[in-house]
Amino acid sequence: MGIITDLKDLPPLGNGSVVTMGDFDGLHTGHQVLISSTIAAAQKKQLPAILVTYEPSPKKILKKLAIDSRITTFAEKRDLLAQAGLDHAVFFPVTQKTLRISARTFLREFLLGSLKMKCLIMGNDHHFGHNRRGNARYLTAAARKYGFELHIVDEQVTHEKRTSSSRIRAALLAGDVAEAAAVLGRPYSVTGLVVHGQKRGAAIGFPTANVALDPEKLLPLSGVYAGTARLDDGRSLNAVANLGVKPTVGEHALGLEVHIPDFDEDLYGKELTFAFSDRIRGELRFSGIDELKAQIAKDVAAARLLRTKIVSLI
Repeated sequence: MGIITDLKDLPPLGNGSVVTMGDFDGLHTGHQVLISSTIAAAQKKQLPAILVTYEPSPKKILKKLAIDSRITTFAEKRDLLAQAGLDHAVFFPVTQKTLRISARTFLREFLLGSLKMKCLIMGNDHHFGHNRRGNARYLTAAARKYGFELHIVDEQVTHEKRTSSSRIRAALLAGDVAEAAAVLGRPYSVTGLVVHGQKRGAAIGFPTANVALDPEKLLPLSGVYAGTARLDDGRSLNAVANLGVKPTVGEHALGLEVHIPDFDEDLYGKELTFAFSDRIRGELRFSGIDELKAQIAKDVAAARLLRTKIVSLI
């Protein structure tokens, strides 16, 4: 599949294309319905399936989202889309200038002109163009005028509630990673390089991998989580992570420390992904190292118990 970040790299599309477009932050289950519908329509018409998304999010440029609010970073979105079965994913560049492009110009010059779009599949809540004028009503009239096929996909529901990126953000900020996973269709995860820390965990018998955090990535509510550590060699290992500051040892910078039980390999400089499965507890301040050590042992035991329950349900 082709990942296109420069519009000059668009391939020849003389016969046309089937397009879906949106912000696609999170690539959640609702987005996956749009993608699968696009691929199915493209296969039926024997045309390439193209997804158009925006980089960065228009909401960021318009300062309607905090800087650390991305459910999927650019790299994560790129990697997920590469596995989605599309022919091309186009990351349309968003600037103050491109935000002033009218819906009519975007449709005529980019979608119909550059992409030779024959069919558009879009969610019913998506808007595009200056002042968000490009909506389902506008496109319905435009489809008749310009002769392209239009399919508006109704909103999707997860656990009887609307599937949306804002719902995922709310769940993560509340520490409800299980709710976020249900809407995403996969566990929420954070990826970064393992960097050197103070090695305090190793000194008390619980070595941790300190994961460098992307400043744009949305982080769940601080606390201790059970989950899975995915290493860059493909292995997935049960793990416990502390996300937050370390008040007991006087540190106040936000960090992610991942402890993998019964593991002593060198991970420095390697990429690690922590996938959150359950929140064990919130952050606590302890009277000393011994109390901290005892609590970490309880956290590891709790994570193992949670994993045992999950396995028993499979």
